[in-house]
Amino acid sequence: MQQGIIQGILLGSAAGLAIAIASPAAAQQTSQPAEASARALVNVDVEAQELDTALKLFARQSGADILYAPDLVRGRKTDGVSGSYRVAHALTRLLRGTGLVYREVSHNVFALRVPAAANAEQSVDGAAAALSGRVVNASSGAGLPGARLKVAGTPLETITDQDGRFHFPSVPAGEPEIWVEYLGQPPQTVVAPSDSQERRDFAITVGQTADQIVVRGFRGSLARALNQQLNAANNTTVVSSDLLGSFPAETVSEALRRVPGVAFGRGDDTGEGSRITVRGFSSEAINIQLNGLELQGTGFERTIDLSGFLADNISQITIHKSLLPSHEANGSGGLVEIETKSGLDYGDFQFSLGLEGELGFDRDFGEEYQVNAVLAKKLTPSFGVAATVQYRKTDRLNYDAGISDYLPPVLPDGYNYIFYVPASMQFPFDDAMSGRLINGANYSRRTREEENFTASFNAAWEISDTTTLRFDAQRIQVDQLTNTARTTASFLTSAIDMPIPELDGEVRRRQVLASLRPNLALNVKDIRTTQNTLSLRGTTQLDRWDFKYKAGYSFARSKSNNANLSALGNTQTSLGAIIDPDTGVVHPDGDGASRFVDGAFVLAPNGLPIPSLTAFGFDLLNATSEYNLTSANRTITNSPTESYILEGSARYLSQSGLLDYVEFGAKYDRSSRKSADDLFASTSVGSLASIESYLRVFGKETGLDYFGEGLASSLALGDIGAGGLTLPFLLESSVDRIFEILPSLTQDDPSTPFDEQRFNYTDTRGLDPINDPGALTPARTKEERLAAYIEGKVEFGRFDLVGGVRMERTTRSGTTLSTPSVRTADNVVEPRETFVGAGLVEFSELAGTQTTWTPSALLNYRPVDNVVARLSYNRTTVNPSLRLIRRPRAIHIDLRPTQNRVILREANPDLKPTTTDNYEFDVAYYFRDTPGLVRAGVFYKTTSNNFTNVFFNDADDGSVRQEVLDYFGDLATARPELVAFDDGTQFLRNRPENGEGGKIYGFELELIRQLDFLPGFLGDFGVLGNLTYTKGDFPTLVLGRNDAGDPETFSIDRALADQAAWVYNASLNYQRGGFEGRLIYTYQDASVKTFEVHGLDTIEPDYATLDLRLSYDLPISFGDLTVYLQGDDLLRDSDEPSLRSAVSSQFNDGPADFFYPGNFQFTGGRTVTAGIRARF
Repeated sequence: MQQGIIQGILLGSAAGLAIAIASPAAAQQTSQPAEASARALVNVDVEAQELDTALKLFARQSGADILYAPDLVRGRKTDGVSGSYRVAHALTRLLRGTGLVYREVSHNVFALRVPAAANAEQSVDGAAAALSGRVVNASSGAGLPGARLKVAGTPLETITDQDGRFHFPSVPAGEPEIWVEYLGQPPQTVVAPSDSQERRDFAITVGQTADQIVVRGFRGSLARALNQQLNAANNTTVVSSDLLGSFPAETVSEALRRVPGVAFGRGDDTGEGSRITVRGFSSEAINIQLNGLELQGTGFERTIDLSGFLADNISQITIHKSLLPSHEANGSGGLVEIETKSGLDYGDFQFSLGLEGELGFDRDFGEEYQVNAVLAKKLTPSFGVAATVQYRKTDRLNYDAGISDYLPPVLPDGYNYIFYVPASMQFPFDDAMSGRLINGANYSRRTREEENFTASFNAAWEISDTTTLRFDAQRIQVDQLTNTARTTASFLTSAIDMPIPELDGEVRRRQVLASLRPNLALNVKDIRTTQNTLSLRGTTQLDRWDFKYKAGYSFARSKSNNANLSALGNTQTSLGAIIDPDTGVVHPDGDGASRFVDGAFVLAPNGLPIPSLTAFGFDLLNATSEYNLTSANRTITNSPTESYILEGSARYLSQSGLLDYVEFGAKYDRSSRKSADDLFASTSVGSLASIESYLRVFGKETGLDYFGEGLASSLALGDIGAGGLTLPFLLESSVDRIFEILPSLTQDDPSTPFDEQRFNYTDTRGLDPINDPGALTPARTKEERLAAYIEGKVEFGRFDLVGGVRMERTTRSGTTLSTPSVRTADNVVEPRETFVGAGLVEFSELAGTQTTWTPSALLNYRPVDNVVARLSYNRTTVNPSLRLIRRPRAIHIDLRPTQNRVILREANPDLKPTTTDNYEFDVAYYFRDTPGLVRAGVFYKTTSNNFTNVFFNDADDGSVRQEVLDYFGDLATARPELVAFDDGTQFLRNRPENGEGGKIYGFELELIRQLDFLPGFLGDFGVLGNLTYTKGDFPTLVLGRNDAGDPETFSIDRALADQAAWVYNASLNYQRGGFEGRLIYTYQDASVKTFEVHGLDTIEPDYATLDLRLSYDLPISFGDLTVYLQGDDLLRDSDEPSLRSAVSSQFNDGPADFFYPGNFQFTGGRTVTAGIRARF
């Protein structure tokens, strides 16, 4: 090996001359390492030192011959290189910063020289010129984002954007050499053209054959994602299209739960993923954008339901965990950018068609199928269009079961109601009474028919070498018809003071079973949700200036028509004949009477509550003739949201000295929301106001059998592990039949001796909300935001600092109905008509403006190009709840001597947004030869104005007096008794205010590694794992009583709602040839839902899934074919429930350890999906 070095020194001059006069064609040919050299890995360890010494050591360690002239390296130093690399890659790293490059003149023989760009500057008189172009996949022509480009012999470098485009404002004249680095590929050198016209659109290809860059599949998609993450200015996680598709998931939220830092929330009715949380912040605190537009919820909801976003139409998803000034500030949980595919992403032409079907191992739970198609065409080399369409049809059956209980069934000594027990007393109040009394169980049978239609169109136009435009249009429409039949088997209870045997006969207040009172209910929800977005985006590069501009429009609507029926069973008090004597627990009360204190329910092996009844008891439960219709109503929702945005930025690229760039930007957006009703504008049907309702006349019972036969059916529940249990359920067909007959039961026929009226009918559709308090009250909210920012980047050595500040000025206004009410000193309630006549019942608008400043500073340290350490600080916000902005305004005057107060209840448009100061440190090592990384990071967040902890205290405010007098105006003069305030009158203002802030902290660990260092087929495996721990400490307001027995609001330090402490994924993947497989296990820890002052918190328990996806690509003469098989939730049988809520001690500080399941959900357990996709 020493001989090779000596030969190199002796022959250096001749070799340098030969290389210098080599033709450009030959230079390009020899710049590519031989295949064997490109694939050979060597271990090198060369410290920073004189280049001459380092080269000799490198040659000995690598086995390579290095040719150079002694004068060429004299005085030059290297930063060294250490690790396992291909020889060419290692040599590139060794020469970095030395001003030299190499040519591989033969196998494993490398000659050094000064790059052509440096020679040109020294010997050729020519002006520098811009260099722009695109880095593309050699086999597909698709752009490669995140590639790093450096101009040899200069400090100039840049990163390709999402389309693979790059731009140098000024590159030395001549034919400079460009170093191109892309994770998973050996570094390569290309020669840029000298002609200024050719420099405007210079294409650089990476990889020479299809097997060097995997066009589709996990590894190729992972490389695309990791290159962007490595070279990003902030901490991001990128999930590109094929990577998204390699996760067993159908919707975006289900796929994103595999990403570090992300947990997901399941829909209450379906159990499927519908929303995400990031680092402890719920979905309301996450900014989600589609093609550059912030998505809007409907009604009061800021949460974006992601269940309608199908994964097949997405190019990539980027989760920004630390935000730059150029990002939206309202993302304390993060910014999620969803990008659909561009018309230039598919090559010259592509048509693809996919079809898949899913069913469970237990086919009773339904099925699902999906079809999708893509048509893309480059109409010219610079203009492409793409259209996609996806249709998914779902027919599902699932069951819910819930427990009704008293916890505890025995109260502490001296207390008759639990809400009088002081907060200082924590459950269990008595060690011997830590159990509960189950007095009821409800079973819901839910059928869901859903059609999901997604269509998109994209036109991408590279107008010139300096300007690109992109237009995106997308529509998502979800039609869902859900029928939920609920049967409740419950016992009414009584509170009795009686001896407690478990407490040695001490007399306490105890809940006992009194009578059986079952109930049947049916809810039909027919809802359509639409999301339409239009966006036009463009970029222009003029010399050292980069301009970006964007305009967009989005419209979303949630609209539903719903029906509800409820029927009560006849009360049965003969508990001895109803409850199974083998399980019933009977104790005597103080008078010797027998009381049932437990045993009406038993638990199945899967935890499901089962009524423990006699045959007579089950007969009563299933006899539909024993049920009487009590109510029937119809409800609606209609909540449209509309928004517009206009945004632009200008970036000046300095590329000289410390300053890399400085950027200025501004944005204007306006959104407006409407709702059919201000109090009940949500899709939670149970809380909606009725548009028409039938309520029974008390004492006049109408049995279900009056409306005909076949309204209900007794169904066995063996599918959910309740073998032998049969219960009655109302059928969907009963809705029309009952509503058809009900009008005949709302009036008495005076010609008969009977009173035929059995129901009171109310129709609110024609009511005026000003005249009638029962009318629907439409509401509107508008938000208008103007934002501006400045952002800059400076570089010094291996460090770069990106920072700046963003200003957002937001005006929020809400239209609400103002209504006064007066009770005079003589205890006379003034009728509403008085205030209507005086014009005091009116729609009014409240508005407020807030200005926020959100600074950011992100320091990146790159000791080597595949290692990055990030230290960041940035401030973010969370928008306040819309419900609090348009809360109805009400003035309550009560002048009775015992009260004598005035309360003004109103919205608070000046409600401050939650602000979060985010601190983060993150270190990542990216593997060079195959896509992968090892990453560890910690984060710490402090918040103020906590949006999750709003309080409504009545606060003394003397200004309310004059405000009320001004509001009453002439009526105060005409009717002075209505405002007869005296010196003792108390004036209170009730406005929502955000609670105290808190903190969230935690850490993330991540590993992605291809095991190609293992022998044989083992080298085709790869592993993916990530773990996130999140700890929250927030003062949470809980109502209770102090030791004196007075009501008090207590502040206790707890985690945020929906915050899971531990979330992790572990995955094993295998890829060889056209086959790819992935097995992934996901775990999500429990999260709290509500806190209770005695420690009886309601939580959503932890859950885990095991999923598998197998696929095989079959090349065909006119395209390729992919077949795949997917298994979801493989650990769960159909009769194994997913526990959705429980009362637990997990999140409180008490010494007791308890867990009481509350709600069970059965979705069918494991499912299998088979599909096929053809690409032409």
